[in-house]
Amino acid sequence: MMYAVRKILDRRFFLGVAVLCFAVALNARAQEWNSYSFASEGFRASFPSAPEQQKRDVPTDAGSFELRSYLVQVDPYALFIGVCDYGAQTNGKDPDVLLQGAKQGALTNSNSHLISETRITLGIYHGIGFEAESDTAHFSARIYMVGDTLYQTLVVSPLGKPYADTARFLDSFQLIPRVRN
Repeated sequence: MMYAVRKILDRRFFLGVAVLCFAVALNARAQEWNSYSFASEGFRASFPSAPEQQKRDVPTDAGSFELRSYLVQVDPYALFIGVCDYGAQTNGKDPDVLLQGAKQGALTNSNSHLISETRITLGIYHGIGFEAESDTAHFSARIYMVGDTLYQTLVVSPLGKPYADTARFLDSFQLIPRVRN
């Protein structure tokens, strides 16, 4: 009798381990990251799935500009890249001033406050890396001024629940030759 019970428990344990391994394998496949290139925008980045693309006009002090965004949601997290061409509005302007304005606009639009900020570069281009928080979310951002184009990379996480792949996503952003349509 004891042998039969042990045999049943061994089978259940083996079955449980097999199911767990299968679930882990499915989750690993679902979280497989790929590099996506957007030649018309001049960048490449890695995402855990194909990003959703959107366009919208964003009002600024210098007028309204089209923001093209690339978004992946990995509940409860969001991974975002935004591209905005300023055109002649940047002529003669200091890139650092433009970056500070973009950072301040991001803080205002997200109703958040700055936690930390650092100057960064992407090749020869100026950038700002910053962390910010609102009442409900944490923002990890890097923004770059590349000629007359502003690139924004952003990870949004719930407060107190950092996204494990934040650096992976932000570090994956690269410039590529831009092919204008």
